[in-house]
Amino acid sequence: MDLKPSLEKLQKDDDFRKWKKKAKNTYFSYAFKIPQEMGMNDWQLGFYDSKKDKITTFVITGDNIKIRPEEEIFKKEEAKVNEINLGKVRLTFDNAIAKAAEFQGKKYPKDRTMKTIAILQNIENLGNVWNITYITESFNTLNMKIDASNGKVIEHNLSSILSFRKK
Repeated sequence: MDLKPSLEKLQKDDDFRKWKKKAKNTYFSYAFKIPQEMGMNDWQLGFYDSKKDKITTFVITGDNIKIRPEEEIFKKEEAKVNEINLGKVRLTFDNAIAKAAEFQGKKYPKDRTMKTIAILQNIENLGNVWNITYITESFNTLNMKIDASNGKVIEHNLSSILSFRKK
């Protein structure tokens, strides 16, 4: 199931509606998926509370919806968490994954993918993007930011996993 039907399913959920009535300062800020570890209809959907600077995540697994406790958000202090404008998201998850695979195949054919991490988010100066990271067999990460409205790869970066080690 693509993101929008999953989000609609969440918005119809009684527990979500009760939570949303109490959490008036929240907005939809991210969708997360690891295709190799999650089912086709599974998503993690995050809602940011601008007053508390915290995030609440709803985990959709098949027909089940679970709410995770509110938590600190992983970001740089000065970074702003933007609301996703769903009206501008025209690229489905499957199409975003296909664009990423096509780009990787042309630009980095030797870096075969072991795991994919996909996040839909609204990044300052880039707008709504599918932020897709491949972890490759050669211990590299290939990160691609794909415009969620037109499918263009607007940024990409290949780096060694070993470069993330602390010195």
